Amino acid sequence: MTTTLEPTDPEATPTPPRSSPAPGHRGDWAGRRSVARVLDALRTTSPVARFVRLALFTGAFLLLAKSYFNLTPAYLIDGIALGSLYGILAVGIILIYRTNRIINFAAAAIGAIPAIWALLLDVQDHHSYLTVLPIVLIGAPLFGALVDITIMRRFSRSPRLIATVVTLGVAQGLAAIGFFIPVWMGSKSTQIPNVPTPWDTWKIVGAHGKPLLSGNQVAALATVVLLSIALGAFLRYTRIGIALRASAENAERASLLGIPVNRVGTVAWMLAGLLGGMAIFVQSPLIGVPNNATLGFDSLLYGLAAAVVARMEKIGIALVAGMCVGILEFGSVAKEGDNNLSSALMLVVILVALLLQRGALSRAQDTGVSTWQAVKHFRPVPTELRSMLEVRVAKVVLAVVVLLVTIGTPFVIPHPDLPQFILLPIFGIVAVSLVVLTGWAGQISLGQFGLVGAGAGVAGGIIANHNIDFFVALALGIAAGVVAAVIIGLPAVRIQGMYLAVTTLAFSYAVQKYLLNAHYWVGAHLLPKTLRATVVRPVLYGRIDLENDRSFYFVCLVLLAVCILAASAFRKNRSGRVLIAARDNQRAAPAYAINLVRTRLAAFAVAGGMAGMAGVLLVYTQHQVVPGTFSVASSLLVFLAVVIGGLTSIGWAVTGAVLTEAFAVYGLRLEPLLGKNLAGVLPLLITGPLLVLNLYFYPGGTAENGYAFRDRFLRWVARRHDVLVPSLVADRRVVDATKEDDLIMQAEAHVEEVKSFDVSGKVSCPVCGDLLGLDEAVAHEHLQAGAGASS
Repeated sequence: MTTTLEPTDPEATPTPPRSSPAPGHRGDWAGRRSVARVLDALRTTSPVARFVRLALFTGAFLLLAKSYFNLTPAYLIDGIALGSLYGILAVGIILIYRTNRIINFAAAAIGAIPAIWALLLDVQDHHSYLTVLPIVLIGAPLFGALVDITIMRRFSRSPRLIATVVTLGVAQGLAAIGFFIPVWMGSKSTQIPNVPTPWDTWKIVGAHGKPLLSGNQVAALATVVLLSIALGAFLRYTRIGIALRASAENAERASLLGIPVNRVGTVAWMLAGLLGGMAIFVQSPLIGVPNNATLGFDSLLYGLAAAVVARMEKIGIALVAGMCVGILEFGSVAKEGDNNLSSALMLVVILVALLLQRGALSRAQDTGVSTWQAVKHFRPVPTELRSMLEVRVAKVVLAVVVLLVTIGTPFVIPHPDLPQFILLPIFGIVAVSLVVLTGWAGQISLGQFGLVGAGAGVAGGIIANHNIDFFVALALGIAAGVVAAVIIGLPAVRIQGMYLAVTTLAFSYAVQKYLLNAHYWVGAHLLPKTLRATVVRPVLYGRIDLENDRSFYFVCLVLLAVCILAASAFRKNRSGRVLIAARDNQRAAPAYAINLVRTRLAAFAVAGGMAGMAGVLLVYTQHQVVPGTFSVASSLLVFLAVVIGGLTSIGWAVTGAVLTEAFAVYGLRLEPLLGKNLAGVLPLLITGPLLVLNLYFYPGGTAENGYAFRDRFLRWVARRHDVLVPSLVADRRVVDATKEDDLIMQAEAHVEEVKSFDVSGKVSCPVCGDLLGLDEAVAHEHLQAGAGASS
């Protein structure tokens, strides 16, 4: 007899036989289950799990940093206190990115003016530190609102490229004002005085009698905590804070819901100004009063790294990441004696953080993000006019002028100025690479001289050590530039947005301060002789001695022409058209079988190869590798110069870069005329206020004005030859005024002749065909309601 057990009875479910576990086995199995449950709990998105993950990561980082850098407790506390500055800057960057989808490179500058003024009142005029605090609390938000209302709103509908460049112009302009504030108050701008505070004398002494914790450090950390709590409460519990969060998620949808997006954006800029001002004000007792309003791009780099780690959205993570960055900086100082190592590590931090993030924005975040389609494109000369005599003569005259200037100038300027004059075509090559990468591919590169330095470092060391052939050196520099550009371009392929600007900025610092620094392992092996020996220029084909500065200039000029022709061919072929399509609409481009990864990496490779070639030419120009040549300042200068000239036009971009570099090289000679202070700050004025004004009136750069003048000339040619060119005269009336009047009169007469418009006319019955008056039609049997159905 067989007994059947119901499956719903839990006690009746048969249990398979199991051998007795070995001693300790049951405990190990239970332990593994406990560990698995803990790991599953940590993977959740609950606030507790996120806090635990952050605490574990921070603890592991502190242990690794302390063991690798041999940090003392005093250095560790210094790093945390200084890192709070970078955390606050990161929060300000995040606020603007969330509301405007741009990276704010003026994050520190918008609050620096009132902060520097207040600090100098404390230092110079001996006002109390707490007495001048309201200047920062009120002035910094006002400066943020002023920047948004007077400048940024004018570019609210501009492409993100233009808006991001405007923040650079704002930073440069405010830096010029910050340069003069100490001068106006009777202090030298290069001085960094100590800032007295009411808690200067308070300190905790360690076991060996060394200061462990000072009152200024406690004040800095307490300020960061208070600002974080206040900002969190503001965003969570106030109406304007909730509106700011909604606008950050989707500005267009928030506007449809009645949220005043412009006003909310102004609040975000006010908060960013407050955070930047307080960061400077609180940290100055530790590091001194900054000598410019940007805090230097070193501090901005650290703040950007913390913001990238926080994925441009998590305020708490940004604060913690900023403190970790501060620890890395003090660890670099403790281990190497400077912060060069920490600057290079920022590239690693940013690359890892980007590669670990998701590859796309959410639909809500991506909706309404401005595209690149508004970037100015300049059409070529219409086909109908290319054969006209006037157009051909104008082309010949323009070519003759360019040849006279480029070829004749080396014979006119004094011979001692020729070494500086050689730099102009080299900067032109870098400008062409920026047109390909930024103008056509839509990727902002603020560290183009990092790619130039990569080519210079690889080729320069081999040239100095092995005296290789000139063209082999060029090939090595091009290859090094291609490899470096592809490496830093990988995050831009994976992540949408403006992250490449941050990556290239970090790369430029890494090249200058680590890869080209003989103090470190890579630089020591890459440049064992270049920094000590002189690189000799060769003799080409046994007759062209490149040690002659004029001859070497012409070689650089020929290579610039080669780069221009190569870039022009790249743009005219399918590769260039595909690049523009991928830039303008990266979602629709794959529908036309466009491989976005391959297309963007091709642009990086082309731009990197040109930049690497420029690096080799710089090595031969300076007869050695000079790390300071490949600085972030040079990268920003050439980038802003290309923007002023015209990002999408090769000729105008090269002109802008060459003229800006010529001014930078020879501008110091204006010092007797303008004075030392004004001559020193003049580059900031050109790349600041003048840049912003130029972008406001001519978003396409000076090229837009130049092409408008060309189009006026072409319209004159078209009128002279009575040629209709639709692209030039789209607003021109095709019909003469007399003929147009005749047509209108004929149309009116035709309307008068139509009898159906006359209320006294006849209508025809569709059934019987009788002609009926309007009164008769009302009573006609076939036109009655329902008559059609009955018939």
